[in-house]
Amino acid sequence: MLPEIRNMLKRSRLALLTTYIALWLGVALAAQAGEPEAYAVEFQVTLEPARLGASVTITVDRGELLKHVNFQNRNASISEIKANGSLREKDGRVFWDLPSGPSTLSYFVRIPHERSPGKYDAIINGDWAIFRGDDIVPAMQTGEAKGEYSVSMLAFVLPEGWSSVQTGWPRVQDNTFRIDNPERLFDRPTGWMIAGKIGTRNTIRSGTSITVAAPMGQNYQRMDALVFLRFVWREIDKAFVTTPERLLVVGAADPMWRGGLSASNSLFLHADRPLVSENGTSSLVHELTHMVTRISGVETATSNDDWIAEGIAEFYSFGLLYRAHGISKSRRSRIIRDLARWGADVEHLRQGRSSGAITARAVVLLDQLDQEIRQRSKDKYSIDDVTRQLMTLRKVSLADLREATEKLIGDKIDTLDSPLLR
Repeated sequence: MLPEIRNMLKRSRLALLTTYIALWLGVALAAQAGEPEAYAVEFQVTLEPARLGASVTITVDRGELLKHVNFQNRNASISEIKANGSLREKDGRVFWDLPSGPSTLSYFVRIPHERSPGKYDAIINGDWAIFRGDDIVPAMQTGEAKGEYSVSMLAFVLPEGWSSVQTGWPRVQDNTFRIDNPERLFDRPTGWMIAGKIGTRNTIRSGTSITVAAPMGQNYQRMDALVFLRFVWREIDKAFVTTPERLLVVGAADPMWRGGLSASNSLFLHADRPLVSENGTSSLVHELTHMVTRISGVETATSNDDWIAEGIAEFYSFGLLYRAHGISKSRRSRIIRDLARWGADVEHLRQGRSSGAITARAVVLLDQLDQEIRQRSKDKYSIDDVTRQLMTLRKVSLADLREATEKLIGDKIDTLDSPLLR
């Protein structure tokens, strides 16, 4: 696999060089000039239901370019750790110093993770497995030679009888995916993944390849979810403008956790969660908003602006349905009134993680903010413009929200002077 990765690298980076001589000269000149080079990484994951986990092998073709890796293993979910080069463990972290040339790290990782009693957000059984990339390849601190970067592949070895595997990454061949994250030097697999005896439905909307996948026999309404996404996607695209190239929606019934969870290029939604709740909000659109915007709140010793991220996700969870003519204006107004009653006793929004009544009150404030922006800009701008600005920051604070809004209307924002934010 590693020679294939190297060949792909050469094709992508030197596409304009059409002869062997030109290719050789280009590589030689780059080396002389000290330009950044790429090293190839393969993550091979062998799923082992009988052991409730996976054997993982990470192979690097040029260890001298990656140099150092360390990762956390505080809960001891990773075992049987082996590597060439120098390997040591200290204070719940694993440290790997790579040798020059081909370098290999291998380990076994336990997959099941109980989020609440009897409910899991990662699981493997005899028929299927659902997990995130972080569950099999933990977040890693790396020490590349200056400017060097990876070209990575993720390859699965499936148990006999398992039909396929789906990830949020582009497939290059059966059970093999290209991992390419421009924001990272070291590309590792992230996002939701599902493997086993599974069914899938696919579509393309506005340049985004959408896949809905779930285990067979779980009564997950894959086609319903796909049609719903097709229905609302135009408004998602208009609101956020920047949408992902790929989206994977993973679903399953018990014993999976009864909720929704987003990741970088994918999301999970329990089979029993309705596409639209009786109150008019959509958990699917809520998690999709998290995934597309990737906004999270800044937390300090004295405040937590998680209310911004959760408030935005819930605001769009029914707002986009309204824009798509899925709910009426009166229904939207009723949702806002219900949220206002739910959050009536909230005195401060910046108090820890946002959920329940805090999120409800945050949505009402954001709706008021949207009205103020529209009124003062004579409908030239809306909260969509603010959200798109916050998307460029990812990690946002109240100060960032104020600044983004004031750039639009050029003056102090009355809504953001609320006692709720002091």
